[in-house]
Amino acid sequence: MLRNFITIALRQFRRNLSYSIINILGLSLGLAGSFVIGSWVWQELNFDRHYQDSDRIYRVSVSFYNSGAFARGPEIFNNILEDRVPEVEIATRVQKERTTNLYINDQAFEVVPLKVDSSYFKVFNHQFVSGNADHGLLEPNSMIISTKLSFDLFGSHDVLGKLIEVGEDKTPYKISGVVHKSENPTHLETDLWMPIQLKGSENWTSASYFNYVKLIPSASINDLQFRLENLRKELVYPTFESGMSYDSWVDSGNYAFYTKALSDIHLDPSMKFDLQAGGNRANVYVFLMVTIFLLVIAVINFVNLSTAQSAKRAKEVGVRKAMGTSRKILIFQYLTESVLVSLTALIIGIGISEIFLILFQSFTNEQLINGLFSNWHYGLAYFGFGLLVGILAGVYPAFYLSSFKPVDILKSKFSNSGKSGFRNFLVVFQFTVSIALIICSLTVYQQLEHLRVTDLGFDRENVLVINNADLLDGKKEAFKQKMLQHNAVRTASFNKRIPAGPSIWMYTFFTEEMEQGIGIQTFIGDDQYLETIGFRLVEGRNFSNEIASDSTAVILTESAVKELMLGPNPIGAKLNRGSEVIGVVSDFSFKGFNDKPEPVAIIYDPDGYRLSIRLQGNQEADFIEYLNSEWQALSLKDPVSYAFIDDNFEQLMEKEKTLGKTIAFFTSIAIFISCLGLFGLAAFTTEQRQKEIGIRKVLGASVGTVVLLLNKGFTKLVAISVIISAPLAWYLMNLWLQNFQYKTDINILIFILSGFAAMFIAWLTVSYLSIAAAAANPDRMKIRILMSVLYWKF
Repeated sequence: MLRNFITIALRQFRRNLSYSIINILGLSLGLAGSFVIGSWVWQELNFDRHYQDSDRIYRVSVSFYNSGAFARGPEIFNNILEDRVPEVEIATRVQKERTTNLYINDQAFEVVPLKVDSSYFKVFNHQFVSGNADHGLLEPNSMIISTKLSFDLFGSHDVLGKLIEVGEDKTPYKISGVVHKSENPTHLETDLWMPIQLKGSENWTSASYFNYVKLIPSASINDLQFRLENLRKELVYPTFESGMSYDSWVDSGNYAFYTKALSDIHLDPSMKFDLQAGGNRANVYVFLMVTIFLLVIAVINFVNLSTAQSAKRAKEVGVRKAMGTSRKILIFQYLTESVLVSLTALIIGIGISEIFLILFQSFTNEQLINGLFSNWHYGLAYFGFGLLVGILAGVYPAFYLSSFKPVDILKSKFSNSGKSGFRNFLVVFQFTVSIALIICSLTVYQQLEHLRVTDLGFDRENVLVINNADLLDGKKEAFKQKMLQHNAVRTASFNKRIPAGPSIWMYTFFTEEMEQGIGIQTFIGDDQYLETIGFRLVEGRNFSNEIASDSTAVILTESAVKELMLGPNPIGAKLNRGSEVIGVVSDFSFKGFNDKPEPVAIIYDPDGYRLSIRLQGNQEADFIEYLNSEWQALSLKDPVSYAFIDDNFEQLMEKEKTLGKTIAFFTSIAIFISCLGLFGLAAFTTEQRQKEIGIRKVLGASVGTVVLLLNKGFTKLVAISVIISAPLAWYLMNLWLQNFQYKTDINILIFILSGFAAMFIAWLTVSYLSIAAAAANPDRMKIRILMSVLYWKF
């Protein structure tokens, strides 16, 4: 029976070749697009879940002096766990290192290692190829490497006991273990693990290490948080000697512990000094919705074309039912046809998936951890995915076609017009989704453009920052003067913190009237700092290296003046029993675009380890070449490391840029799939109305009149889609824009342009067929009409 069904399905494919191709191509694009983006979503949702007992692993971090949540914590924390927190089975510390050079026979290999303690591999299980977790990092100059790094360095995995020289001083390290390189996503990504360097610090107000704990099976996060509260009260609170009650001390934000489940680290909002930039949970859900929409649009095409052709298959159904075929058999037959179409689309979609993967990675800079089909699990999932889509797409047509009554069909009482309303609904749904995606894509683009030009309270453009200026040592001032000699340089400043930079400084400030101090974000620089970074002085004066008292002077932002309640005349106010407020600058944003400007204090220090340089004109390329040559002339061990402040802010927009590019990419696919379905329906409608077109042509109708007639119905459907999609897209984009402190207004012009674009695309899709039908030879139409009349008369 199955063989018979397949034979019938192949015959139907040949008889309706054009419609079959449209169905297969639409499903191929839908399956390929949804599988690419679905793989990305799966990766994002499964970060760090591959570790054994990952549901029992947590990261514990701290904040102090109202500094906000760090991703790190103090060294002392792990030292007291065994006695104080019995719920912890084992704990480990992690340090992230800068890019390090490994040397094999004087050949350098760059790698970013993690420094970990000996318990690391007991918390985060890895498959050891050689060596073991118990003894791998016990010796000071030992290391564990991945199979990938082992092969890159030696071309072999049999490397246990071999030596590798590390760093510029080429310190020898012995390989004590090799672990299998996992392709599973993790925020602890590395190919090299080295012993951690502890300082023996017992200071609770430090954040040097990433602290992870693995709880015993019977413990919960609530148990851990209860123990941490006890630690804060019994061990941390006494070290502050604040003179405040414990409740007041807690309420003032002096100290807090933060616990985060391992599986939440990647998608939850990033903390200060995180190991790597995390994902965005909202983006993941948006991409998941786009995936579903792509599939639904592709399935709608199939259902629409299948039901539209029901008149052609009505006689087949009538004859088969008259000969005793049950409805159950007919349903099974049509489902078989649907699954065959889907599996054919699946095979074609494999190739399209790889193309989409390349384009997706190019547009979004998101790298999937492996190829779509490098793992048999992915292949099996893709096959099951396609099979399921085929069944879902075929359910409605199967039940609809098998419901025809043979008596009505054989007496020519069957009419297909009754289901045109359902097909119209599906077309409206397709274009509603497509138009909403167009609006969302344009709104995201508009918001990104708004962020690029928005005023953050300081002049962030044309400021280059040398991040490793501390390597200059005693040559710092001479190098600064060298830079100032270039005609592209306006000012230069040594400082310790820049907006959107990696470091954070906080000091406590108080007045004589205040009972307790307030932790305030602090920026530190020399007398050229304000002008170089572009801070705007609104009151008072700048620092001067000729005034000795400026070594303790403070410049505040407007919000810091309010926070410290200094009133309308803050200049001259005394802080911290000796510091004097000498100036006020306007509020500025230094974290990014999602947060309000915080109170900031700027203090004077000429001995900064960053050199910021404000450029003028359009000479960046010439200056960078000059900078590199002057740096190389000093023969320093590391190359110059620099970045522009506006580029740092651009990096903070990466998640939004990824969202915009991805929506735009898959919007184009959704529109194309929708147009495929519209083209198929237009072809079918034109074919069904050939006699009507012929009569109108014979009676003198022009080509334009016929084209307008045929396009009228589809134009109405797209117009309805525009009306429905507008409020939907407005709601979604308004919700998304609430995440930004600096947000654009939703432009009504975007809705108008999107509506016209959708209308133009729809007209372009169906007009070819309409024009071809309207321009057909009327003499031939006369003959066809005459033959039809004679046929029905006799």
